[in-house]
Amino acid sequence: MLATHLRARVEMGRHRHLADRPVLIVDGDPSAARSLVVDRFPAAVGVREGMTLEEAMSHHAGAVVLDADEPCYRQVFSRMVAALQQVSGRVEAADLGTAYVRLDGLEGLYGSEAGAVSALMSAVPAGLSPRAGTADAKFPAFVAARTRRGPGACGVGDDVGAFLAPHSIDLLPVSAAMRGDLHRFGLHTMGAVASVSGHLLSDRFGREGLRAWSLCNGIDDTPVVPATREEPVVERISLPLHSISLEALLMAVETLLLRAFARPEVNGRRAGSAHLLCEAPGWPVWEHSARFKQPVGGWERASELVRHRLEADPPRRPVEDVTLTLSDFTGHSVAQLTLLKDARRDRLGRLVEADRRLRPLMGGGHALYRIAGVAPWHPVPEMRFLQMPIDPSAQDIIRPLLTPRPVDVRESADGEPLSLRAGRRWREVARIDDRWAFDLWWLPKPVARSYYRVDPGDGQLITLFRDCVESRWYRQSV
Repeated sequence: MLATHLRARVEMGRHRHLADRPVLIVDGDPSAARSLVVDRFPAAVGVREGMTLEEAMSHHAGAVVLDADEPCYRQVFSRMVAALQQVSGRVEAADLGTAYVRLDGLEGLYGSEAGAVSALMSAVPAGLSPRAGTADAKFPAFVAARTRRGPGACGVGDDVGAFLAPHSIDLLPVSAAMRGDLHRFGLHTMGAVASVSGHLLSDRFGREGLRAWSLCNGIDDTPVVPATREEPVVERISLPLHSISLEALLMAVETLLLRAFARPEVNGRRAGSAHLLCEAPGWPVWEHSARFKQPVGGWERASELVRHRLEADPPRRPVEDVTLTLSDFTGHSVAQLTLLKDARRDRLGRLVEADRRLRPLMGGGHALYRIAGVAPWHPVPEMRFLQMPIDPSAQDIIRPLLTPRPVDVRESADGEPLSLRAGRRWREVARIDDRWAFDLWWLPKPVARSYYRVDPGDGQLITLFRDCVESRWYRQSV
């Protein structure tokens, strides 16, 4: 099963207004000395994958250049593989956009081989223009799908050698150097390679030459290695308010990573990618995928990598609900031997143990919390600091540290506090020590308050505010 030009098809779905223009998708790796083209839109005629950006621009001087979003493309491909696995339990995910599926045994379920192929084609989104090739081996099936024009299925037939013979050696999975040498020897087609002695190719190119000769003769005993079906690890958390603070989001992400890596099913395995989904009522969903170059086996390293990505590309919109998905797990992580303990992890472990010991004394509630200053400059006190239980297994939501409490206040004619209820009795305001106000009308949920620092007669100052939106009084924690 092929979804050719998967990168381009994903980007055409994102940028529909560019569909008819020459667009180049380049490797966005900043460590690369020169940007290379990894895919192109159909209008960029003459451009090939692997070209340098400078060479490609010489063909289309006005081309639009897009940085490759590999995590997104891999996520789309993962969904494609998962859809194929709903049809057959034996699916191998190969290169991006290429998957091999065993069909034997499916005829009884889908009526025939053609019925099974039709089910596979239907499982892949039409926007990926899927193509299928059927054969008794992987390579002929790949060539059948790769050489078909347009979506649909193509069968190889009984004479595999005759089917492969007219096709270019550029489809062979060999090194570019070997393909260049074959072309220089005048061996441009698979039929030409098949007609040469396998021993000659083996003498000249070694095992790679013998492998190429076998493939051109339709001999391919490579098995289909089914992809393991794993459930991703998903954690969710809610921020107490619509927040535009990057620090608040980073605290939420760190908390979610702590929870995820503490899950029994992770059990020391390494995660290959993380996906964030941020939501707030009235705002578009914001998503970000981070694929790790090296799978990570702990929340600390994952937090460091995700923080770096978010600082470079933060969500420029409010966030209230955050969902983290870890996936692409590999086997168990191998701990490096060291004479020094991970001080941070050891300290966290001791704090978690202390919290669990103290919990019975706290009526079952948590005793220890982490405090993060997410916006110390914010005029709304409860948006300045957030708290979260130390224990990563806690499912509590993140809470503001300085939460105001409703209070009954009698006002003067001009709206200032005259007295407030303390317990069952009213206390007169002896003096107003300070007053200030702000109106944050541009926030998703506007905040307008009039603050008063008052002396209720005992010399101890209390901070009150009148919520001008709700017309209610609150006592502000300080």
